[in-house]
Amino acid sequence: MTHMLLSTDDQAMLMKALQSKSPDVVQARMANALLLLSDGLSVEDVAGLLFLSEHVVAGWHSMFTKRMAKAA
Repeated sequence: MTHMLLSTDDQAMLMKALQSKSPDVVQARMANALLLLSDGLSVEDVAGLLFLSEHVVAGWHSMFTKRMAKAA
């Protein structure tokens, strides 16, 4: 795999995009996190991979499992 070098400006632009509060962006990030958790990754690993806090990933996991329990 080729190592990608980003300028400071490019890094800042990409991090800003990741931090978007747009419902579509948040929903996609949540889906990505939940799918990674379902593959067996830990909350800590998912948070690190997706540039999220562990608190956010754990909250999404909790919310989703509660929603699934109600639907059952």
